[in-house]
Amino acid sequence: MLGISVARAESGRLGKVEFLLQLGKFGLELFCMANAGPPSQNPFVSRNREDAGFEEELWQEGLGAFYREDDETALTLLLEVVESNPKNLRAIFLAMLCAANLSDEETLEELYGVIRRKGSRHPYAVGCEAVRAMFYANYERAKHLFKMALRALPDDIDLNIGLGILYDQNGDGDKSAEVYRRVLELAPDNIRARISLGMSLAISGEYLSALAEYEYAKRLDPSVENPHQHLGRDFYSEGMIAEAVQEFMIAITEEPDEPTAYFFLMDCYKRLGQVDEALDVYELIRERFKDRSEELCGLYQQFQLFQEAKPILEKLVQEHPDDVELLLQLSQVCQETGDLNTAIKVLNRALDSFPDAFLLWSNLARLYYEDRDYQKAVMAARRAIQLNPEDGEIYGLLSDALLFLGKFEEAEASAREMERARDRAWQRYQQRFAGKDETGDSDQ
Repeated sequence: MLGISVARAESGRLGKVEFLLQLGKFGLELFCMANAGPPSQNPFVSRNREDAGFEEELWQEGLGAFYREDDETALTLLLEVVESNPKNLRAIFLAMLCAANLSDEETLEELYGVIRRKGSRHPYAVGCEAVRAMFYANYERAKHLFKMALRALPDDIDLNIGLGILYDQNGDGDKSAEVYRRVLELAPDNIRARISLGMSLAISGEYLSALAEYEYAKRLDPSVENPHQHLGRDFYSEGMIAEAVQEFMIAITEEPDEPTAYFFLMDCYKRLGQVDEALDVYELIRERFKDRSEELCGLYQQFQLFQEAKPILEKLVQEHPDDVELLLQLSQVCQETGDLNTAIKVLNRALDSFPDAFLLWSNLARLYYEDRDYQKAVMAARRAIQLNPEDGEIYGLLSDALLFLGKFEEAEASAREMERARDRAWQRYQQRFAGKDETGDSDQ
């Protein structure tokens, strides 16, 4: 087992905030709308999966979420599958792939530990090693391992998608497109492969072909992102702002009740220096979505409209006073708006529910330091270090706070400990880059 206690909400689903807090990370609100994925032709899957109804439901929803590129929901569901059946190597592989995509190192290492303890050389286990190598940017080793797994299961959709993601990360768009086309030969209706192929084509400058793939995916599942909005984001990320404007305007015309394109359009106008147009879109957002403010809260934060997000979060916290995720968001928004006093109070409320959460204590230490309350910053930093002595940054904050208090010897000792923590982190990275576990043993 993963060795992680899993809290369940009333619906029977994983309490994601509780789970990720135990890992030292925070997630977004659980959003389980995945459709079941296509049935697998892989003979290993039936051997690795129990047929219990609830687990099967989780498995199908998790698989569907992964194929729809909803990695956060997929990870939540797949972790539950692994908790109930750690023999499901395919679920472990997909969960590791999602964790890698989400930059969730701790969860990735937890899952890798499950694979190490099994000692399996099943192709999915080799795929897990490939994902880990990819995460630590050892692309040659990751490619070698993916190819090794695919020699055993050449038609496996999931392993091929993993290889495509590797090529994406390595900046080899032509090879990633080739892999995704291979996946689509095996499964023409695989939404993730369609969208990923479109993104590879966009990176290569083949924008019309990319749009065609996004439109194909939209026909398969009307709930996926608007094709013109997706292409607009491609242009946006490439700095082609004028082209992005046109795509976002088309997306708004096609789906006027979807708010995301409005925010991107507003930001594009700001980047182009068209302030009046940006203000017009802002007013349109406020008017059109005035009854859906809670839905817009994440977008307000994403586009750094923190003053707009703050009253929404305050209202939500009043309605859900024990929701730690909302408290964390409100604290961060208060910090961004310069309201440090409220930010500190809110974080202390969150600590009432999770007194052993490293991230809460480290954030609190930073808030106290920013507020120039160095004594309390030292207290919070030391508590954070007790919970996670391997985080180098918190030693630096502790050292700086001690300097302001005139405790020079303690500050110097903390600075030395920071360097030792960084050295240990570098050694861990080198071991993991080389495919070794914490004892230095290779997985080969």
